Amino acid sequence: MSKTKKLVSAACVAVLASCIGGMVQVRSAAAQTNDAFAQENKTIPVGEGEFRLVVKRGPVNVFTYRPKSFTPNSPIWVVIHGQKRDVAEHSAFDYYDTWAPLAEKAGALLLVPEFVEQSWPTSWQFQFGNVMTKSLKPVPWEDSGFAVVEMAFKRAVAMTGSHRQRFSIFGHGGGAQWVQRYVLHSGGRYIARAVAANPGWYMLPDDEFKYPYGIQGTSITPATLRGAFATDFVLLLGQADVQTGGIIRNNRETSAQGTTRFARGHFYFNRAAADAKRIGAKFAWHLREVPGAGHDDADMAPAAAAAMMERR
Repeated sequence: MSKTKKLVSAACVAVLASCIGGMVQVRSAAAQTNDAFAQENKTIPVGEGEFRLVVKRGPVNVFTYRPKSFTPNSPIWVVIHGQKRDVAEHSAFDYYDTWAPLAEKAGALLLVPEFVEQSWPTSWQFQFGNVMTKSLKPVPWEDSGFAVVEMAFKRAVAMTGSHRQRFSIFGHGGGAQWVQRYVLHSGGRYIARAVAANPGWYMLPDDEFKYPYGIQGTSITPATLRGAFATDFVLLLGQADVQTGGIIRNNRETSAQGTTRFARGHFYFNRAAADAKRIGAKFAWHLREVPGAGHDDADMAPAAAAAMMERR
């Protein structure tokens, strides 16, 4: 995606967010997605494109890549960027540039939503999906970050005539934490395959810990949890992602999961398998390691794309 287009898109989000901040509070999520900008975009073009969703927290640009080979039966991929969300940093575009060639090779329609820091300022709004406030008050699903992706998928289906009823989704780092939580909160209802690479820590799928470290205090039902365990979910871990410093949360709850992202991934997978067995649920998750890969999306993306294309 060209640098000029990146700058214009980022500026549009910031300006529009400040201009309509008061207005969007009184509109339903469904009405907000039918804004004039979206109505002007009746189809997703071949190659680079974008459309905008206007939701309660402000506008979300969804950057698209449509291969020439795309058909109504082609897969739809969603990529969630990492935790760096300043509109001037263009984190979403870094992921877009990595994933567009992979989508072209797979013949998949690529959707990369941008959750800018101005609208989704903290981990509670972004990585955690904006489903709970810090006082542990539930946020309506339609106002969550998870709902944004579901809206984007439905919009893309309508704009392309796709026959797909489910999408595959990938996230790395902070984006992987987003994906891991989306699987648990949604029960996998729209997911064909989910791949989470190198999350820093996890929401454990049991009630030993309070939210956001466990599901104690959430509205996740046993039926939703069973759906989550039955989801085609791949936990992808870089074997060299073993740093204990830098941007990684260390407290009593996360330290119980391990000292490194690599160790925490193995802990989480084994914990989830045990939880699924305890409640008699089908466990369809997979854990894979990427030799030589550290905490870098570009290192993990080829293995993630291969996992998303894999037939089983």
